[in-house]
Amino acid sequence: DETLKEGENVHVFVDGHRLDMMSPTALANLDLTNRCNMKCPICFANAMDCGYVYEPDFDTVCKMMDALRNEKPIACTAIQFSGGEPTVYPKLVEVIAAAKEKKFAQVQIATNGIVFSKNYEKLKECAQAGLNTIYLQFDGLEDDIYMRSRGRKMMSVKEGVIENCRKLRQETGHSPSIVLVVTTVMGLNDHEIGAILKFAIKNRDVVRGVNYQPVAFTGRVTNEEVSQGRITLTDVAKRICEDTGYTTMDDWYPVPTVAGISNYASIILGQNKITFPTHPHCGLATYFFISEDGSKVIPLPSFMKVEEFVKGLDEIAAIAEKKKFKKLTALKVRKLLLQCLIEEKMPEGLTKNGLISTLLGIMSKKSKDTLAGFSWGMMYVGAMHFQDHYNYDFERVKRCSIHYVTPDCRIIPFCAYNSGIELRQEVEKKFSISLSEWKEKNKAEYDQTVGEIKKNYPIVPKDEEEAPKE
Repeated sequence: DETLKEGENVHVFVDGHRLDMMSPTALANLDLTNRCNMKCPICFANAMDCGYVYEPDFDTVCKMMDALRNEKPIACTAIQFSGGEPTVYPKLVEVIAAAKEKKFAQVQIATNGIVFSKNYEKLKECAQAGLNTIYLQFDGLEDDIYMRSRGRKMMSVKEGVIENCRKLRQETGHSPSIVLVVTTVMGLNDHEIGAILKFAIKNRDVVRGVNYQPVAFTGRVTNEEVSQGRITLTDVAKRICEDTGYTTMDDWYPVPTVAGISNYASIILGQNKITFPTHPHCGLATYFFISEDGSKVIPLPSFMKVEEFVKGLDEIAAIAEKKKFKKLTALKVRKLLLQCLIEEKMPEGLTKNGLISTLLGIMSKKSKDTLAGFSWGMMYVGAMHFQDHYNYDFERVKRCSIHYVTPDCRIIPFCAYNSGIELRQEVEKKFSISLSEWKEKNKAEYDQTVGEIKKNYPIVPKDEEEAPKE
């Protein structure tokens, strides 16, 4: 919408029809650069091949973050720095520190892991600046998979990030948590869906979640390729059930299931909190409780009546909204939890009251003390299916809660930025400079980027060794 002023949200127009955004920004993506130290064939942001460099300067990035924090009626509280490869951004540590100064509760970075695997000090600096989560690209456990998806062996890199986070935790008592992000393609890595989850559980001291992302087909692909590679959210859930035995299909819920919790919190606290009115087809998730030795993995819905709890919480929220002393309804929530928990199916050694205290403690300043006496670990496992031209749904775009922020402070839904009307290229071209101009101004960084790519891809045809042309 070209009539919008700076800082106003984008309303997407398709064939003259305006799609009003209906969800707040639960997580914002901020692309720091389109430069990368890899050249993956399945990447959204095709980095150096496009002939221009998109890399907002530090002041612009700060302005973009301010736009997110100033969103109304609900300010964005979670940001993910992405790219390209954000770890090659020259002021990465300063940007992370600035995000924390601006009161972002959750600061993430989406990375291939090369820098954090090789450069322990860089990881340490980012952690000290306030980095909460490493969103680690993780296609599988076999290098054959990475050769097909990324063009080089990568498993040692992934293990290096995990080991460095473990080392940092041992050295300082804290490190960013890791979420394994699995671009899932039928015929490429679907056979490892369950094994990846088991790997995450094995490394749960630093790995706190797994997010499977069924591949979105962008660029030039044939209908046959789409048919062969397409995998759905249901496929992912079924494979986890079949390959691990941890879950049944009844243990998975769409993302907006948790909206009632945020809605109730907003009413009780008297301030708007992030809710997730995302379209139910966008993603699904569950939560696992894991025994100390890792031998038992129990999904939360297996011992909790989720539908009954969600419905009951909505009813309590409606009552609370009309009450003067809203916090008194917390007793009703505790009673509801007692009704909805199935004690005989709960993790061994845990009672209803114990679990309720643990869950409430996690959300309070007493969380560390509460968890210290709780021997079961917890892990989030979810799947998010971003759209492409072959499955595009405008209702999903309207309800999208993962947004991009641009240098002119527009807020754009993920699936309008990367697919559908594909605003990414338009935005990047508007705020980029030519590769030759950037090279002239940043020769050392250019040489380093090209050097890294050549180092990461040592076998390159001679005609591809030259820098990309404009």
